[in-house]
Amino acid sequence: MAHESILIVDDEPDVLDLCLRILEAEGYRVDTVQTGYDALERARQKPFDLLLVDIKMPGLDGMETAQAVKKINPDIICVTMTGYSTMNIAIEALKLGVDEFIIKPFTPSELGTSVASALEKERLYKENIRLRSLVPLFEFNRTLLSTVEEDKLLRHVLQLAQQETRAELALLFLSAGGKLAEYVYPSLLEDESGRPQRLELAGSIMQHQACFSLRRGDPAQPSFEKLLETLGVEFLVGIPLVAKEGQSMGALALGRRSGPFAAGDTEFLQVLAGQAAIAIENAHLFQEIQQAYEELKQLDHLKSEFINIAAHELRTPLAILLGYASVMADEAVGLARDRLDIIIRHAMRLGAIVDDLLSLNYLEKGQAQLDLEEVALREVIEQVIFDLQEMAGGKALHIQVNVPTDFPVLQTDRRKLDLIVTNLLSNAIKYTPEGGHISFQAWLDGDKAIVAVRDSGIGIPPEEHERIFERFYQVEDSLTREHGGIGLGLSITKSLVELCQGRIWVESEIGKGSTFLFELPLQASPQIPPST
Repeated sequence: MAHESILIVDDEPDVLDLCLRILEAEGYRVDTVQTGYDALERARQKPFDLLLVDIKMPGLDGMETAQAVKKINPDIICVTMTGYSTMNIAIEALKLGVDEFIIKPFTPSELGTSVASALEKERLYKENIRLRSLVPLFEFNRTLLSTVEEDKLLRHVLQLAQQETRAELALLFLSAGGKLAEYVYPSLLEDESGRPQRLELAGSIMQHQACFSLRRGDPAQPSFEKLLETLGVEFLVGIPLVAKEGQSMGALALGRRSGPFAAGDTEFLQVLAGQAAIAIENAHLFQEIQQAYEELKQLDHLKSEFINIAAHELRTPLAILLGYASVMADEAVGLARDRLDIIIRHAMRLGAIVDDLLSLNYLEKGQAQLDLEEVALREVIEQVIFDLQEMAGGKALHIQVNVPTDFPVLQTDRRKLDLIVTNLLSNAIKYTPEGGHISFQAWLDGDKAIVAVRDSGIGIPPEEHERIFERFYQVEDSLTREHGGIGLGLSITKSLVELCQGRIWVESEIGKGSTFLFELPLQASPQIPPST
């Protein structure tokens, strides 16, 4: 069923009535008038898809009526009815933009076919325009993907809009900080007297969030008459730039000195405006991310410098404190000796924190070296357990080593492997309750060794499995946690494992303990991997 609206113009009432009945039976919405002047008035009041007009009429004839209606509605399809089918009339009609002829007298089927044919040709013509407009839009999309500079992007939008609609002037307005910024292509004259009116136009387009069309001499829009005169254009169309949240972020306006904008132009501009709004938002987002990244880099640099200075400044007074405390402990007895031992123990704990800070700094700056040698894994683990037996013995923990005595030697950095095992064991001791269990297990996976450190501790929530390897991150709240440390041990361990060309991960459940696993190549490369 057809839905198009048709305006019929004929000075003979019987012909009007016949055409009305035929076309309404086809499902069209039909208006009828008897003169060309009435047709112009009706065309100003409402839009029509097709004009069916008799050529021979008193006053304005059919050709003049079609030409005048075309000025009001450039997209209207014109079909003429005539009893004088001559070549001269046909040529003249084509010059004036008539799309189809029907010769009187005609049958109902002939009239229906002529109207349907004219509408179908127009539909195909518009579809062809739409498809051709997709080419520049596709090219514009490629630009969107590669352009994050806002000024360059806006210039491209203006040039593309002006070029594809054959407009003489393109304007783009962007809302920023409660104000409208204006971009014009080509540049206007230095005279800014029309700027308030241009901003008023942009505000109207943004407020209505719909296509905004102006024409010089239109009595319905007198407030913009001065603006059109200042811009030097007869026709102007405006499209809002709508952001993702549904708010207008700006407006795009195109002006022509002659010839109105066609429906295809408006459709193209609507698509272009939608793409431009997304691209502009993405450019803003990229700029914000870039700024945040630069600020983060600066903060990271300041943090590294602070750690470096603080750690080195702490080392000297700490060495003096430990030296004098050790001398006094050798000479003291009884309660005084016990108290000095406490001082020494906590001073050494502070020293370990300083060492962690310096180790982290060296790793981040890529100053760590990889000294390869043949290393027996079981020997390293047993030595670390021996070194930490006082820490573990106070909690009566059961520590087992399930590493075969004939496990292949590793070509790796002995000192860094020692630090990896030490950090993982001290972490297990710290979070395993009294009387708990800790075990070491190792096996081969191709040319790699996998080591697992299991404990029966408190466990780690699944959502924390990745974050525990971040610097200074701790699962416990800083104000309520029961265990010591500043959250660098696992971060340093991860960096050391990666420096030795391996990887580390954790498997854990709350209340069921944790298993930290790390994988190292049996034969590490002497080349230091790049820091990430």
